Amino acid sequence: MKSWILKDIDQEIEKIFYPYVKIKSDTFSEYERKIEGFLKDFFCSIDYFKDHLEHFGAYKIENDPLKRSVSWAFIKGNGEDTVVLIHHNDVVDVEDFKILKTYAYSPKGLERELIKMKDDLLSEAQKDLESGSYIFGRGTADMKAGGAIQLALIKRYTEIKNMKGNILLISVPDEENISAGMRSAVLLLKELKEKYKLNYLMMINSEPHQRVNPDIGILSEGSVGKMMPLIYVRGFLSHIGKVFEGFNPLNLLTEIVRRTELNLELSDFVEGEASPPPTWMYIKDRKYHYDVSMPLSVGGYFSILTLDRDPAIMVEKIKKISEDAFSDVIEKMNEKYKIFRKKTNKPFENLPWKVKVVTFKDLYDEAYKNYEGDFKRDYDDLFKEIKDQVEKGEISIVESNFTLIEKIFEYIHDLSPRVVIALAPPYYPNVANIYFKEIDHKGKELSKKLIAYAKDNLNEIYEREHFYTGISDLSYSSIRNSKEIIKSLEGNMPLYGSSYAIPLKEIEEISMPCMNIGPWGKDFHKLTERVLKKDLFDKTPKLLHRAISILLDWED
Repeated sequence: MKSWILKDIDQEIEKIFYPYVKIKSDTFSEYERKIEGFLKDFFCSIDYFKDHLEHFGAYKIENDPLKRSVSWAFIKGNGEDTVVLIHHNDVVDVEDFKILKTYAYSPKGLERELIKMKDDLLSEAQKDLESGSYIFGRGTADMKAGGAIQLALIKRYTEIKNMKGNILLISVPDEENISAGMRSAVLLLKELKEKYKLNYLMMINSEPHQRVNPDIGILSEGSVGKMMPLIYVRGFLSHIGKVFEGFNPLNLLTEIVRRTELNLELSDFVEGEASPPPTWMYIKDRKYHYDVSMPLSVGGYFSILTLDRDPAIMVEKIKKISEDAFSDVIEKMNEKYKIFRKKTNKPFENLPWKVKVVTFKDLYDEAYKNYEGDFKRDYDDLFKEIKDQVEKGEISIVESNFTLIEKIFEYIHDLSPRVVIALAPPYYPNVANIYFKEIDHKGKELSKKLIAYAKDNLNEIYEREHFYTGISDLSYSSIRNSKEIIKSLEGNMPLYGSSYAIPLKEIEEISMPCMNIGPWGKDFHKLTERVLKKDLFDKTPKLLHRAISILLDWED
């Protein structure tokens, strides 16, 4: 297993970890590029890469408004078998640190400040702080700990003579946003595979894992998928003094929210594991100034995590929920209108509203049928303008979707209320090794062997799970049903193929099993984010090295 590689590995990790954390690399910001310089200097300090300048570099993300790159390093050994190590180098911002922002990227200074206010922390965080067993700070857990472990091992692996197999390390930006880094890394993986004729055995990420039982660590053999349905509701305007003459879209959208928020029918259940139920992330009316009328339209989006279903299936489920909600809202409006008319001694007739729920593609096709070329030219002109605004950060991707939908409505003859369902970026495919029809025996037995190794050599208990539910870049390690997914995204994601794209064909070409082997961390994205020291400096490096040794058939 080449155990000499692990000698004093804790010191190697520490020399990388603290400088890595110290770099402010807030996601979707110019700060992310600072990491590229840090990693370039790191690789340039290693003799192997000094002698093989073609084996590391910065792979530009195409059309990236921030001009970011994917950092990579490749150790070429003997044969085609290759292990891919990935980690992300961006972090979320530090707004929640408030007066402690100065210390956010300096773990030792932050620890001193947190001790002064320990009584204000939640009990578990206070206990962990006082124990001295954890390192606190932004990015300590998510995920510069895992990154430092991978970098330290890569440095050691360059010292192996006549190494069996190959190791490729990829460090990506933007994981905390829309995974622009990993989507570009797929193209890099394809290029390197073709150039060196590589056989990708497995992609290993080192995201921090969370524990339900503090005594049991987790190895993940896949990653949860994610999609973000966007709901736009068009109402019918009326003065608030004549509410029954109009249709308030807020009423309908809130009903849809009630029926989808935490709806377990939209969760997936696979072999005893479940995706967390959906939750709404954004709701906004489309009124930009006050007047005495109800809003014409409202919109919002929510997050659905998946284990085995694709976008087409979920869109159909959301469409049915929206239709039922629409029907119930109309029924309740009629009930109230009937009582209102009775109390004012006036005859009652049902309100004119009918259930109408369409997809973005349905709406687009309807406008095109009405006006053909005139509509398309106007829509395309706006699309180009919006694409430019999105890339410059002048408008959010979500807001751009609503703007495009409203442009389409200018070409719609039917002005009655309706619901429009679309998909907003990002989209993460669900992946798991159980979905591979064929998998190398070394990969198939890897979790079992690592669990035995941890028990016998680390005095640690680990369990396997099929899906990492924290969302990760492992989603782009493989894909199933690519043709169906492409069709669904092309029809229902307004920005797909332009401002936002996923190299689904290339993912299919580089598809490989995956695993997450990372340290125990807590409170990601919070003031009390922290990583367990013994995992960072000892246990996780040993597990990761053992995994690579098994996959590449290394022996002492």
